Amino acid sequence: MRNLLALLAFLACVAAGVAESDTLALEGSVQPDLKRGLATVSAVTSPYYAETDVRNSRFAFRALVPGAYTLTVLDPAWGVTRQTVQVTPSFADGRGRVRVDVSLDRSSAVRSERSVQAATVSVAKLKVSRKARKAVRSAHAKFAKGDMEGATALLRKAVQISPTFSEAWNELGTVAYKSGDYIQAERCFRTALEHEPLAFAPMVNLGGALLSQERFREALDFNLMARSMQPRDALANSQLGMNFYHVGQLHKGLEFLLRAKEADPSHFSHPQIYLAEIYARLGKLPEAKAALEEIVRLHPDSPVRQVAESALTRLNDRLADQDSPRQ
Repeated sequence: MRNLLALLAFLACVAAGVAESDTLALEGSVQPDLKRGLATVSAVTSPYYAETDVRNSRFAFRALVPGAYTLTVLDPAWGVTRQTVQVTPSFADGRGRVRVDVSLDRSSAVRSERSVQAATVSVAKLKVSRKARKAVRSAHAKFAKGDMEGATALLRKAVQISPTFSEAWNELGTVAYKSGDYIQAERCFRTALEHEPLAFAPMVNLGGALLSQERFREALDFNLMARSMQPRDALANSQLGMNFYHVGQLHKGLEFLLRAKEADPSHFSHPQIYLAEIYARLGKLPEAKAALEEIVRLHPDSPVRQVAESALTRLNDRLADQDSPRQ
């Protein structure tokens, strides 16, 4: 298992998509019934973003480049439900459609979070002009058409018009992060937090940017804060688990990675990668094997699968050695 983590973590960050020329559709149904709502998708490895209405509990996205996406469904009365979807050939039918069922989170915790958000409007948000918000909406439309340069220019225009626009700064940071410019991403996320210190998205994203720069001690404060803000969020739990692993606290890492996997088994951060490494280091080889097998099952079209299969071969050899009778 030596060097497994570095290989898998690298692939998880930069190769979550698959190289396919044909596009696919994503069709979804929502339960419990949702008459009207909003569904959005954002690509894991690129700034692509698109949105569509949910009507009578159904929604659809067309012409998606194969890869991993974060799917968010907004229920106006309750808040958002978020999950990772693999829009790849192995999950598509003969007509190129990937189907997904979304179970809306209507727990009391979600209702409480929604109420707090609705009642809290920061001073920074109040200062954002209509022109800046229009620029962000136009940026989203350009992202959906694949015009990344034009979309990024509009996001920059938005923060020029309204420098306190935390959400726009966060989106600029996300664009930089997905392009591999972690330093610029960090700057944007920090700027977003300067204007809105308790905003969850730039908080968790800054934790991720610092992790990517291997600034693990510094990242821990932000990942702890993000997880405290949204305890059930898969990304917050996954990053905190990774962070604890990197500072040598394996059992704490295990705890939060398991919570991430429970929240979203197919999450784009691949919590099973770190789970396999931690289990191996703790001498729990069957558990490490199960985590690697789960990667293969959930990500059949990702380059991560090939590395996981290679690690499984080595792990099976170690398990066989353990079972071999001693002479």
